[in-house]
Amino acid sequence: MNFAVFLSFFSLTMILVFSFGMGLQSSYYEKSLEQKMSQVQLQCNMLANQVVNANFLIDDPNSNLSEEVDQLANILEGRILIVDKNFRIMKDSYGLDQNRYLIAKEAIQLMRGETVKPYNTEEGYAEIMVPILDANAQKRIGIVIATISTKDISITTNTIHEKSRALYTLFIIVTFVVAWILGRVLTNRLKGFTEAVNHMADGHLDEKVPVEGYMEVQKMALAINNITAKMQAVENSRQEFVSNVSHELKTPITSMKVLADSLLSQENVPAELYREFMVDIAKEIERENKIINDLLSLVKMDKKASALNIAQVNINELLEVLLKRLRPLAAKRNIEIIFESFRPVVAEIDEVKMSLAFSNLVENAIKYNIDNGWIRVSLNADHKYFYVKIADSGVGIPEDCQDQIFERFYRVDKARSRETGGTGLGLSITRNAILMHKGAIKLYSKEGEGTTFTIRLPLTYVA
Repeated sequence: MNFAVFLSFFSLTMILVFSFGMGLQSSYYEKSLEQKMSQVQLQCNMLANQVVNANFLIDDPNSNLSEEVDQLANILEGRILIVDKNFRIMKDSYGLDQNRYLIAKEAIQLMRGETVKPYNTEEGYAEIMVPILDANAQKRIGIVIATISTKDISITTNTIHEKSRALYTLFIIVTFVVAWILGRVLTNRLKGFTEAVNHMADGHLDEKVPVEGYMEVQKMALAINNITAKMQAVENSRQEFVSNVSHELKTPITSMKVLADSLLSQENVPAELYREFMVDIAKEIERENKIINDLLSLVKMDKKASALNIAQVNINELLEVLLKRLRPLAAKRNIEIIFESFRPVVAEIDEVKMSLAFSNLVENAIKYNIDNGWIRVSLNADHKYFYVKIADSGVGIPEDCQDQIFERFYRVDKARSRETGGTGLGLSITRNAILMHKGAIKLYSKEGEGTTFTIRLPLTYVA
């Protein structure tokens, strides 16, 4: 892996550097050539104006202008031709083709009014043609042709290229060393990560990856440590859950065994005592059955949301039926249940699971309420969500217990919960059902003043 990282970094760097270098040299050559051609074209335009002003193509060639053409050719280090409309060469700075006729496709195109771009005649030279317009600038009466050398630009470019070779060699050496060092550093760190992850896979979730090195490496180490912490929390939760389940299931069995042993150890047990013990055993059996049913419900809630049986449900009717069923239970302690519906609400929910969630909250409000108390259930909605609020006048929940209230088997008052038949799973089941519907539940409670649960659920379920 070390060699692979080194080779990848080295190759990528070399490709980028050589591409940049070649592009820079090519750009320099093109820019320099473009600049030189622009200067030559400007000089040719000025010369064309002088030709018209001096009537160079009409009268005998002006000796002064002829000298200026020769001087300009020397300055440009090239050759200048002045051609009339009949393609006769009126002036040749080299003196080779003067008074001869020029036969060239580009010259014919230019005299026809077409645009002719500068072009290369041969390697190391470039040619520019500029039309000569009459005094009214309407008619083309000749051509100025400038042939210039581009060897100076090529020489400069080649010099830069030669010097770049030395820099490339030095850069290759430096890049090689840096790539090797960087490859070793990265692979050593990644090797440490791999060893740590493999160690975690063996069950050592308490191991942490040192947070050190570059920022990216630190972020990776933090991410691994966060994953480990979450895995450790899940493992702790699993172990705690197994322990709690074992304890909760064992408690009723232990109670029944004690009651049964008491009966068996006595002779001639009175019928009244026998009946009393059997009633207690029946209660413990019912409690065991309730724990098992709640555990089964919780397991179903832990499955993916695909297990939901979503349908259009009238929430108003659902709550009214639920409260009608629970009012007799509340009436035993003279607790008044009030239902406030602010608008008709129809939503996409799993009716069975949400009925169980609402029932758990209302039953808790009854169990942990005061005699002659009240429970207020309200329903409202907006364009996106519907809200169910369940408030009571009960004993309330201490502030230091509110963060754990939704945990499995958690009880604020364990003795009181067992007396009222609670298993410690109801609120966990309720929260799971709400989360499966992409909803939220909030708790507000003050000890001695009551508790309020606010549930928010989407009107339209989105998987």
